[in-house]
Amino acid sequence: MFYQSFKYFLVRTGLTLFLIMILGYLSLYFVHEVALPNVYFNDLWIQWAVVSICLFFGFVVYGIFGEHRFLSALSSLKHIDLKTVGPEIREQFQKLVEFTGSSYFLPGKGHQLREQLIQDYAEFLMSTGSEDPEALNVFLKAFLQDTQQIRFRNVLVSALTRKGELTDQEIDLMLVIMKTEGYEDRELLNHMVTVFLRQEWFTNKSEPIFLKALQLKTGQEDKIISFMLPHLLDKKRTDYLAVNFYLESLSSLSEDQRGISAFIVSASYCEERFKVLDPDLHARCKQVFDSLETQTKERLLRMAKDTKVSEQWKRVKLFHSDDKQALERLKVYTGLSPTFWQVAGKKVSELGGGVFNLIKKVVFKMFDGLNIMGGMSTATKLVVAGLIFGGMYYAAVVVDWRALIPASSQPVSMAPTEQVAVPTVKIFTLQVAAVKSKSQADVTVRKLKKKKVQDVYVVKIPRTEGGFWYKVRVGKFRERDTAEKVAVILMNQKKIRSYFIIALDEQLPAPKPQTQ
Repeated sequence: MFYQSFKYFLVRTGLTLFLIMILGYLSLYFVHEVALPNVYFNDLWIQWAVVSICLFFGFVVYGIFGEHRFLSALSSLKHIDLKTVGPEIREQFQKLVEFTGSSYFLPGKGHQLREQLIQDYAEFLMSTGSEDPEALNVFLKAFLQDTQQIRFRNVLVSALTRKGELTDQEIDLMLVIMKTEGYEDRELLNHMVTVFLRQEWFTNKSEPIFLKALQLKTGQEDKIISFMLPHLLDKKRTDYLAVNFYLESLSSLSEDQRGISAFIVSASYCEERFKVLDPDLHARCKQVFDSLETQTKERLLRMAKDTKVSEQWKRVKLFHSDDKQALERLKVYTGLSPTFWQVAGKKVSELGGGVFNLIKKVVFKMFDGLNIMGGMSTATKLVVAGLIFGGMYYAAVVVDWRALIPASSQPVSMAPTEQVAVPTVKIFTLQVAAVKSKSQADVTVRKLKKKKVQDVYVVKIPRTEGGFWYKVRVGKFRERDTAEKVAVILMNQKKIRSYFIIALDEQLPAPKPQTQ
């Protein structure tokens, strides 16, 4: 599970970083060199958009693509012509099983898809009559997923009963099969009794088998009693299974063994050990108790009274008022009551699942379209490719992207108000902000002056839709190169975030170059 989780995150992170490097470079190159050359602005929002898109494709779309591949391959194996089936079908199933362990899926999702696939694979092998080790392993996986699959159970039992010695796992499998059927298969039960007696297994695995064999009288009662009873009596066992064993074997015991067993069974009745757990067993114990002599019964009742504590517990007040909160916290801790965050998390999970399923449907449709395109003729593919590249060329070369930028975001040259004709010169200034209120402009000016930026001033310009622009500018320079150098210094010192170089016609006696 850890290995697949590691693959999942490693591959998707690597793919995301690769997309960021390629798509990020191409996007920034297109914006700065093709669409908006010689325009200076803060492109941080473009970078974040590229990162978000790459994360979406690296993690979400990549996973959906893997699931789409899996479902497409699985659909091709739904309808197999058994008359012409060959070994390649088994290879396809095996490759698809391995595919569920790829980096496309988290361990939980891969396990879910693998279970779905194993059932189909087992059905296919069953229809072909395969019983080789590989097929038996697939039948085992399918049976462990759903123990109600009788066909897979029968194949496994047939193979294991023909085998001489069973491993611990194989014995456990047989016990699981018998347990799910309530130990009602007499032949299988008798077979396992033979195995346990031959290996002299006295364990918690063999005891239920021996007891059930006694109850169903499979024919090996004497062997079971002679093997089990000494162990039970030696350990003075009075548990549920041991008492059942004593009751089933009473009629076959010697007089001494019958007396000891009857005493243990009657003591269980007097102590009411199984009165609630199994009323039928309690009634059977009473029958044995009633068959005892009076003195023995009185002795057992006295012993039971001395050890019985149920009456004193009736007077015990278990909970006090200050314990209720602790109980409520414990209910939450043990899962009996949901927490607030569990309820909220469930709602968020349901909402997220709905959005993800919607995205998955859209992406699946895209993949289906790509599959359809793959079946087109070469001429059609060339036409489609030509249209795509033609559209990209048109967007990159023909479209004037600068014209699409709002006028307020572009450098604006403002001529001075007409006055008495005086000589003018071309000067350059840095526009670092444009806001819609004087208070915002004042805040920006204060921040810049706090950073020791000199020659900051504000220009008030009417807006076409009403109101005014308050444009914050820095310095006035005779040379554009000088303005550019000052802007670079301020950007490197992180005193400004973005700027435009604006050319103005203005009377300028002798401006000093900005050095900060």
